[in-house]
Amino acid sequence: MDHLLALIVAQAEPASQGWLRDWVTAWKIHPILVNFTAALIPVSVFSDIAARLWNNVSLRIVGYWTMLFAAAITPFTVVAGWLFWDHNDNGDLHMTIHKWLGTSMAVILIGVFAWRATSQVQSRRPGWLYLLVGLAIVAALIYQGNLGGEKAFGM
Repeated sequence: MDHLLALIVAQAEPASQGWLRDWVTAWKIHPILVNFTAALIPVSVFSDIAARLWNNVSLRIVGYWTMLFAAAITPFTVVAGWLFWDHNDNGDLHMTIHKWLGTSMAVILIGVFAWRATSQVQSRRPGWLYLLVGLAIVAALIYQGNLGGEKAFGM
């Protein structure tokens, strides 16, 4: 039944999505983009924490720019992940959590960046609540990345 459903979905795909899915899969775009998201978010959060602790303006600027880049690249990472999704992943609880946590993270990051930008525009350090939310996002990112890594590397 799953094969029949996959065949129907494949036939219903617009030609451009089929081409895009093939390109994303062939060039492994999702695993490439994941590295940007996985690096930028922790760098942003830990730069902001260090900036707060040592009252360092340069680190605060790093925190702002890396969160901007994370918020910009992560939606592309998610789209590539959806296109990279393999029919064998259907019914795999870990991959379902990976997919939806990643999708949620892209939406949340846009809001988090808007929150972070407010501090930047007002030339003030991000507050402790922002930093705690940032740490929660880093923890979710680690968990979500671990789920994807288990699938990719068979661990």
